[in-house]
Amino acid sequence: MDFLPNGAWPVMLTPFRDDHAIDWDAVEAYTDWLIRTGAAGIFAVALSSEMYDLTPAERVALTRRVSDVADGRVPVISSALGGEPAQIAAAAAAQVEAGAAAVVLIASTLATAEESDDVLFTRVQTVLEDVPDVPFGIYECPVPYKRLLTLETVRALASTGRFVFYKDTSHRMDTMTARIGASRGTPLKHYNAEISSLVSTQRAGGHGFCGYAANIYPDLVAWLCANYESEAVAEVERVQRLLSIAEHGINSRYPSSAKYLLAHRSGLQVLPVSRWKPEPIGPHEGQPLIDLVDYIDSLDLPGLRTCQ
Repeated sequence: MDFLPNGAWPVMLTPFRDDHAIDWDAVEAYTDWLIRTGAAGIFAVALSSEMYDLTPAERVALTRRVSDVADGRVPVISSALGGEPAQIAAAAAAQVEAGAAAVVLIASTLATAEESDDVLFTRVQTVLEDVPDVPFGIYECPVPYKRLLTLETVRALASTGRFVFYKDTSHRMDTMTARIGASRGTPLKHYNAEISSLVSTQRAGGHGFCGYAANIYPDLVAWLCANYESEAVAEVERVQRLLSIAEHGINSRYPSSAKYLLAHRSGLQVLPVSRWKPEPIGPHEGQPLIDLVDYIDSLDLPGLRTCQ
């Protein structure tokens, strides 16, 4: 039942040069930094990676490069995009060939907002049949629209034995607890996307975190995932609270804001350049974020690592 490790799963940012080409040197350095700083695995082609603004060839190349740098130290997973099930299956096969340990399906691309979860599950079954023996994940990505799966659908996906990763974006504790229960005893693992409820979902049987905060603070997220039952309750709550504030701070102008902070905290040569949201970020927007990160890094927090 442990196909993927528990812990902090960054939704990897894609570094770009000023001309908006992928900065492959920065991709390699960032991958290595995430692993050294505590990532349990890397979601290499996700919304934060600007996957809809990458070409199909770039999505595969990104998986290949991240997998090559990871070199077995942590697993790498990537999304498979497409319209019809056959297109999604072909994209999934390409991602596996590039090194993905599992392929993540996007809930809102499997069915329109007007279509039922029965339609969605039928299409999932077609994909599973077209690419046998490939492990899959499911992600309730908010683009093109946010589709939250019913509990019955979660149970059905888990019962196939083919799903190993669930990025839950419901942000509702009752929903997440029910989903964790529905997949218990199957290979499907639950990764919360909401840092402010991470400790609660871990205590409910969750398996980790996959979201913004892990892009900048994989070390602190990893510590929370490992120490949620610590007797130092105040310290656990303090770390989660600070991560919640930091994550909320980068919501504005994300993902450029996250790249701005990443460069500052890690010392990596990552530019605040985005294809998805090209509005620039400068000192006026960025300095308050830097002040916050510098403050967090100045604290004697458990799990905090020297990152440069």
